[in-house]
Order: sequence, then C-alpha cells, then structure tokens
Amino acid sequence: MRNDHQIRREKEKQDFIRRLKTEPPVECSFKVGDVVTFTNEYGVSFPNMRIVGFAEDDSFYGRFIYLDSDAWWFPSKLEEIR
Repeated sequence: MRNDHQIRREKEKQDFIRRLKTEPPVECSFKVGDVVTFTNEYGVSFPNMRIVGFAEDDSFYGRFIYLDSDAWWFPSKLEEIR
C-alpha cells in the first residue's frame, strides 16, 4: 500500500507529464511512447525506458527528452538515447 507521500509524488509526476509537449522541438525520429535505451555520461545504459514527452525547446544544454524514470523531471539529450 502506498503512503501519502508516494501518492503525492505520483500525482506531481502525472501533472508534469500532462504539461509536456507531444512533438520534439528539434527533428528526431523519437516519439512519445517509444521504448528506448538511455546511456548516461559514464557509459552506463538503462534499457526499456519509455519516452513520456518533450520540452518546448532544447535550450537546457540540449536536453529535451523526458523519460519514465526515477528522474522523470530531468530531460535527456538526444545523443543519450538509442
């Protein structure tokens, strides 16, 4: 059973995802719902991550792809996704 904190965090996540764009701000082959592999700057890969949305632009150091992960609020760069 989930506690109040977990329920609030899940609601925050869902509210955040609802506000994301469904189209990427730059040309790419990815779309919402795609299952991808994220590879971080240290070369560690995390397979089976689902794209949940896109930022309005790529002005945050080229980061604009949001994944369904523990860090759902932090976007990834295009080159980190396969």
